[in-house]
Amino acid sequence: MTICRYVREGVNVRLAEARELLSQIKNEEPQEGVPKPPTPLSSVLRGVIYVNLYGALEYAITQGVQSFINHLCGLRVSTKHLEQSLYSIALNSQLASARDGSEKKKWEARRAIFAGVQSAAVCSIPDTVFGSFLHNVYPKTVLEIFLCLGINKPATLHESEVGYFSEITERRNAVAHGRESATDAGQGLSVQEVELRLNVVYSVCSYFLDTVEQHAIDLRFVKSRHRSMYR
Repeated sequence: MTICRYVREGVNVRLAEARELLSQIKNEEPQEGVPKPPTPLSSVLRGVIYVNLYGALEYAITQGVQSFINHLCGLRVSTKHLEQSLYSIALNSQLASARDGSEKKKWEARRAIFAGVQSAAVCSIPDTVFGSFLHNVYPKTVLEIFLCLGINKPATLHESEVGYFSEITERRNAVAHGRESATDAGQGLSVQEVELRLNVVYSVCSYFLDTVEQHAIDLRFVKSRHRSMYR
């Protein structure tokens, strides 16, 4: 079972575009003979590649989460059979009601939350439950997603990737929101450093999708005593 197959394909498309940009940078800066300073075009491309790499990260995380939720809902899991961590998203409507409701309805809303925990009804979770929380992803975003899904793992496979992940998000934001030009964002990066960041993004995306997919296949989001019902 590969619930994230089409997501992986989408990530590969985005990273293929990044590799095209990297190839163009290399073409602008021949590696043979005496090293030459970056051309104006290659300087721009260094900054643009941040935007492309971030796009692959956000796509993998957003679409990976949606694939997981659609898989869960497709199994028609009873709400009361979910692991406790999943209630943070499975009871989203009740929690929002308790947060946004009037003082007069406070107790009714609170009772609805606890009734929902024991509900035998099939859980229905919109695949957009995380909403704008996924519109600006950092390592801490991945950690929060993992906790809500009951996954006890770090945000990246290798601790050294955390800093690159954050840097890519910050640089992309700086370019996308006009705080830096693409040339400014990519200034000082060697070709090898650009390639390193591309490889980090591939690793982060693959790790996230592998982790979420395995969690779904193993039914780790269901209490162990009920998993046989959904295999």
